[in-house]
Formats: sequence, structure tokens, C-alpha cells
Amino acid sequence: MNDTTRNFESSIPRTVGTAAERRHARNTLIEWRRSMAPAARCAADAAIAARLHELLGGRSRGAPEVVGAFWPVRGEPDLREPMARWHAAGHAIALPRVVAADRPLEFGRWTPTWPMRVAGFGIAVPEPFEELQPSLLIVPCVGFDARGYRLGYGGGFYDRTLDRRCVPAIGVAYDGCEIERFEPGAHDRRMAMIVTETRVIVAP
Repeated sequence: MNDTTRNFESSIPRTVGTAAERRHARNTLIEWRRSMAPAARCAADAAIAARLHELLGGRSRGAPEVVGAFWPVRGEPDLREPMARWHAAGHAIALPRVVAADRPLEFGRWTPTWPMRVAGFGIAVPEPFEELQPSLLIVPCVGFDARGYRLGYGGGFYDRTLDRRCVPAIGVAYDGCEIERFEPGAHDRRMAMIVTETRVIVAP
């Protein structure tokens, strides 16, 4: 861990409840992720990918899944290499796009050779967009707690998506993004589990 990362980590709020505390935690955690040393980030991403690969194999047992994954932004874990491996193993991979501010996300087919374009919020989406219905969602978390609640970017897109889609959701985050006391709002939806570089946390 470099000095910049260590300084950010010491300033991360571990109690989050009010809207102001959410904004502060969100901004601090994003900056902390971006401050990670490249070697530490690569090692953490590889460990997260290994745990996800094991979970996916345990779920599917050879049957293909439609995995709703994500293209990394703002220091999120980079799962593009494991996504390519899952595709090679026969699973369909789908990436999200924002349709409107009050709508759930849509997911479009992705392959390692599929063209991409940058859309709203600076997020890359497959182009052309062939919509798929995921059977499993892998969701990036800005922060998380041990109960499976997730702090996101504040737009509520994944919460609305989980309201509409009856599919399990696995949150993905780095250990340093854990919030000890997080007060979820009425709109917050719990993940089935959270995967970090050292743990798989199953929601109670």
C-alpha cells in the first residue's frame, strides 16, 4: 500500500447514515480506489476474479448462465479478463446501459471482440446493443457492509434493476471499502453476497 492510499484509507468514514454522509463516503471511497498502487490493484482484481469464477462454477455446474457484469470505471475492480474466460467457457456476458433516470438498467450482449462505445456517465456499452436478460448480476460497490448492503453512486439504477429482476446479485468491492455501520435507505437492495479480494460474505 502506498502512502497516498494509506492516507485515503485512514480518512474513509466507517459510519454512514445521512445523505451528506453517503456523499462524503462515496467521494472518499472512489478516490481511495483510484489511489491504489497498480500492483496491489492487479493482485486484488485477480483474487476477486478467482472467487467469482469458483462461485460461477458452483452455480452453473456446466449449464450456461447469462452473467450481467460491468465495464470498470472510477477505480472499480477490472473483470474484463475473467469476463473473456467466462465467455470462452460458454456463458453469455451482458453489460449494462442507462435508459433513463427513473428506469432499471438494460443489459446487452458482450464478447471480447464486440465493439464498444462510451455512453452516459462515461460508461462503455456494447454497440450494437443486443438485449439479454441476466440470470446472475455482478454488481460494483462503492462501499458495502457485512449484511450485504451496498453503497452505490447515488442514482439508484441497480436498486431499481433488482426491484424488477428476480435474479441473484453478487456485489464486488475491495476490502478497504467496507463500512462498519451503514444505515440502508428504503430503496437499498441487499446483495446475495459480497466478494472481495480476501472474502466471500454471504448476506444473513
